[in-house]
Amino acid sequence: MAPLEQEQNIEVLRAYAILATREVERLSRDLAIALKRPTEEGFLSDELQDRLVKLQERFFGFGREKIEHRSATHHENQQLLLHGTRQSDEPEVPANEQKCDEPKTSFYEVAIDDLKQEAVSRGFEMSKAHDWEEIKGLTQDSVEVTVVERVYEKVVHKQKKYRFRPSIGTDKEIIVTAPGPVKLNPGCQYSVDFALSVCSDKYEYHCPLERQRRKMEAQGLETSVKTLYGLCQAVAEHAECVLPQIKEDIFNDRKVAAQLDETPWLILGQESKTYMWVMSNRSATYFQFEPTRSGKVAEELLKGYQGAILSDGFSGYDRFKKLPDITVGNCWAHARREFYDIRGNYPEEVKAVLDLIDELFEIERKAETWDELKELREKESTTALKNLHTLLLEIRSRHFPSSGLVKAIDYCFGRWKELTAFTTNLELPLTNNDPERALRHVVMGRKNFAGSKTINGADVAATLYTVIESCKKASLHPKVYLKYLVTERWHKRVPLSPLRYSWMKYGKPKHAGQ
Repeated sequence: MAPLEQEQNIEVLRAYAILATREVERLSRDLAIALKRPTEEGFLSDELQDRLVKLQERFFGFGREKIEHRSATHHENQQLLLHGTRQSDEPEVPANEQKCDEPKTSFYEVAIDDLKQEAVSRGFEMSKAHDWEEIKGLTQDSVEVTVVERVYEKVVHKQKKYRFRPSIGTDKEIIVTAPGPVKLNPGCQYSVDFALSVCSDKYEYHCPLERQRRKMEAQGLETSVKTLYGLCQAVAEHAECVLPQIKEDIFNDRKVAAQLDETPWLILGQESKTYMWVMSNRSATYFQFEPTRSGKVAEELLKGYQGAILSDGFSGYDRFKKLPDITVGNCWAHARREFYDIRGNYPEEVKAVLDLIDELFEIERKAETWDELKELREKESTTALKNLHTLLLEIRSRHFPSSGLVKAIDYCFGRWKELTAFTTNLELPLTNNDPERALRHVVMGRKNFAGSKTINGADVAATLYTVIESCKKASLHPKVYLKYLVTERWHKRVPLSPLRYSWMKYGKPKHAGQ
């Protein structure tokens, strides 16, 4: 049978036209019924509308969950929450990276011939050189920002050798070689600085290795992605020795709870989902790659830990509620988001709820010491929570159980014990934002280079993300610390974690509280 586009028989075309007309009429009737259904089934329409609004907010909403009726500068000049205070105050910048606010000075002079020509152009006879005199200390200044492109150089290291011949007692001779530069591994043809630059570009600034390779090729350096990955792997192998210390830094911070979260991490060519887990607080951030989202991973991460933990409402963390040495708290940012996403459907009710939730954060910002925070939580936060609970009950009685507003309320009631645990446990912050901020870098990496090719590559990513994010918590530049780490390992010394290195170099701040 010929394709319809090539059919020339009028009877066949007529039959096609009749069938097409009947199908259009049937679809028109179905469409008319579908358009009437929402008005006939209003109860179902409300439920679908709530889901639609949440999905629109999640995918198209602005990242910052700000309330429209409040000032855009609402959070400016506010007291920093105590749970987020850094454990080190001294930022550090690599010695080879000049700050933009430290300008270089360039002087410009006028050539003698140009000065002579200038005199002639103004009606004077041809002047002599000594007729012009520089005005000392007077210049016309302007400032501009420029860029100096990265340059790759090959350096030949010549280590001199020395021979020692004892004059008496033996015919043997001793040969000593001058020490050479620190290397990632013996015989490595790339410098430590080169390797750290590759790691930083990928795991700190999310630039894929292939993109780096092309940039290097444009600068005249021929290399391969496999070589660049090998350098990242070598740096990660050096960094593995401080991972137990970083985990201990989180466990030993008795002022702030350990906070957990997870996000998908892709293994290329693998259909099943895999995950990058994170555990963090103000002292450090620890990542671990696992092929599952099971709560057993969280149990492994927290093995040996006693204290408080904070998480979202994921059921995998429920196992810790039964442990006597663990206090479980839930995140108010997640509870708040349940209402924020549907504010368009229930503007008055949601505004009243968000005002009371935001009051909890305002109370936290009043505290400048831990003693003040304890008193504020016992008095003001407890009162605000009672008012919120009463409001939620009142609103729930006025809406259908399947509405989005009741579901948001039930989300809170189902976790009320964990959401209010912060009033009796100072270790618990109000939100789980700390690990979520850390996971932003993982998400950016996943977006830019689509995860990892192998499980080994995912482990390398977890190790380097751990060190880089922990350096930020300790106010260290990641490349500065990683160079220290590689140097210590090269000289057979045991390096310190970012937090302990920062304390050793700058001293322990008064607010550290460990």
